[in-house]
Amino acid sequence: MLLGIFKPEMVLGCSLHSIPLFFPKSTATKFTEHRRSLVQNNSIELLANHVIPNITLYPSDSPEILQLYEGFYTVSLETYFELWEAFVDIHNEIFVQLKGNTKPVVIVSGDLDPIYPTYLSGLQTSYILNWQCMTVINSSNMTFYDQPKETYKQIHHFFQNGNGSPKSEDTFLQALHSELFVMLDEQNQVISENILRVDLLNHFQVFVNGEQIVEGWNQRYAKQILIYLVMNPSVTREQLCDDLWGEVAAGKARHNLRMYLTHLRKLIKNDEYNFLRLDKENIYLSGNIKCDLTAFIKLLDEAWIEQDSIHKQQLCTQLFEQLHKNSFRTLAHDWILRERDKWEDRLFVLSQYMSEQYLESGELSKAIKYMEWAIHFQPENEEVLNRIGDLYLRYSQLVQLQ
Repeated sequence: MLLGIFKPEMVLGCSLHSIPLFFPKSTATKFTEHRRSLVQNNSIELLANHVIPNITLYPSDSPEILQLYEGFYTVSLETYFELWEAFVDIHNEIFVQLKGNTKPVVIVSGDLDPIYPTYLSGLQTSYILNWQCMTVINSSNMTFYDQPKETYKQIHHFFQNGNGSPKSEDTFLQALHSELFVMLDEQNQVISENILRVDLLNHFQVFVNGEQIVEGWNQRYAKQILIYLVMNPSVTREQLCDDLWGEVAAGKARHNLRMYLTHLRKLIKNDEYNFLRLDKENIYLSGNIKCDLTAFIKLLDEAWIEQDSIHKQQLCTQLFEQLHKNSFRTLAHDWILRERDKWEDRLFVLSQYMSEQYLESGELSKAIKYMEWAIHFQPENEEVLNRIGDLYLRYSQLVQLQ
């Protein structure tokens, strides 16, 4: 897909099968964590039992199902989740990047796919040029497995006919379609005018359209629930209850949640701005949501994978300019501690990287500053303590010479 964006002359077109192109990082992370939860005693068996019935329509005792199980058992858990982590990283910005695609692309979906239903594929392709959807009847997620001949026909038809997106020559229909898209854009703009801003990186603050909401956050778990929803904008009630109050009986937790959500909706003026949407099973935080922590994590991910030394240093400089010694201190609940540990581990590595870069260029004071950050994240690391001791000594000797 990326080759079609950056080297379009090399690509005729692309067919994708049951691909969740619009898969925000928060959603992909939840997907991964759910699959991790299915691993017990270092065995992939429960994970296979969950995945395989959802990706094909073959009977449970068929040779095709047995073949899938055999395939699962040949993959180590380490490799499996390494692939998922890569999936999470690449999908952070992929949907935005693909709007630059100019080559024909088709998404082939099974009409009975429970993982990424066809209507979601239709929604995502409506916002990208030269894209279309094709549906394989009587197929689940693995269209090429359930219906190989029909899947082949769809692909062959696509490459024989190019883009093939239905574009009417009728001027009335063109105007009608244009009007619908304008109305959709206007609807999105109305939503985006209202801004819910949540500061989490260095302290907890909430603003609705610039007005700070000061009181009420220490009542009825409002602060904890809002932090959770900012980091997980789409979640089931059951999952939220498990993560925040796992020790409380499920029925009681869900009963209490209804009262807590009523309080939260009042705080963020939800009747007026509709940031929070609820149904019987799910909770959604939507609209124009701004959060310094999510922006910081995005920047951290970019710095972590950046290969160009100069750009990596620029990104790291931006990162550490935002940090205070009390950063992440508002994030103390069990459900987010593992993520926080991962961020701090990455910052520990990046701080050493920056220290080494400044040491090579002879800027000892800056090398010391970044090594102090390394100690902040791992205060008992003897190797780092020894290294900063050497830096202090070299700096003292330099000052004496001057």
